[in-house]
Amino acid sequence: MEVFTHIILGTLLIYSVTIIWFISGNLFSSAPPNTHLHLPVSVVVAVRDGGNSLSRLLDALSQQDYKGEMEFILVDDESTDNTSKLIKEKTAEDDRFILESSTTGDFKLSRKKRALDAGIKIAQHEWLLFTDVDCLPPISWVRSMAACFSEDSDFVVGSSVVPAGFNLITWFQSMDFFLLMVAARGAIQAGRAWGSSGQNQAYRKSLYEKVGGFTDIYDEIQGDDSLFLQICRNKGKAKIHFNSSSEARVISRQEKTIGGFLRQRIRWSGDANHMWKYNPVFYMAFAAAFLLSLGLTGLLLMGVTTNLIFLTVCVKIMFLKFILEFLLYFIGSRQLGEKMQFSHFCYWFLCHDLYISCMGIASFFAINLGWKRR
Repeated sequence: MEVFTHIILGTLLIYSVTIIWFISGNLFSSAPPNTHLHLPVSVVVAVRDGGNSLSRLLDALSQQDYKGEMEFILVDDESTDNTSKLIKEKTAEDDRFILESSTTGDFKLSRKKRALDAGIKIAQHEWLLFTDVDCLPPISWVRSMAACFSEDSDFVVGSSVVPAGFNLITWFQSMDFFLLMVAARGAIQAGRAWGSSGQNQAYRKSLYEKVGGFTDIYDEIQGDDSLFLQICRNKGKAKIHFNSSSEARVISRQEKTIGGFLRQRIRWSGDANHMWKYNPVFYMAFAAAFLLSLGLTGLLLMGVTTNLIFLTVCVKIMFLKFILEFLLYFIGSRQLGEKMQFSHFCYWFLCHDLYISCMGIASFFAINLGWKRR
């Protein structure tokens, strides 16, 4: 029991310091972007069986209000549906759209990274902008992200949101994803970039080439965002910025079933298991969050089944966590201009420790997950 107590207190300390650090980073406002920049941009999107959502994305890209030169490279990742047909139709009516095949990417790379590599290779411009086929960027997306491109930046992380919807799964997903974005912003603003999302990010083509592309993470499940960000930070000495503007905020797809949501998050946590190779401090914080959640779940069970003193300790620790996490949510909402949903936050908080415990265990089996019939 003494060892268990030390683990709980030690992980609580690490977790608390991490959240306070995220909060401190979010206290700073982002520098105003240079809206007069009109650098040429290559938008690269890897598409695997995206027929159901591709038309919506193509329309959103074609309506971008950016005055600079743009090209839209859609990489068909060996789709088995009508993805290629839809892209070909778009290229015929708008010459800014280009169809590429993932088979031209580095054959050593796996899954999405090979498709992205194929698109990056043929990109004509220095600045590369990325999103996913099931996302919806606003018409101001390219303009707002490009406003952050400067001599003082190599990598720009944009924010994404998941609509809360009307069921418990999407409520949790929306709040959890928003807090991940707030944490990413806090880390970047504090000077140590930890996370990004392939749904909304941009970097220089020269940076991609400088670090050897995705070579260091060729066999990871995903890794094209947060793991690659660490490589750019370590090997490329990249200058990284977060775009807080709502004009660049991408709307992400909801996972409306518990199975779809869990599969998505297990893939994400599978990549996090390899973070120790690229950012040991980030991995330590990730491991502390998992062990703390696992310990609190254990305390709750022991308090209910054996001794109420465990329940008392659990409640006290959870109260401290609630205060810290709510402060992070409150400040992040103010900085990103998002309306607060207190009831959704409370629901997320009550589920979060069990969720983290399950994801931490499931992450070791992430390699066994398929993705879009692959």
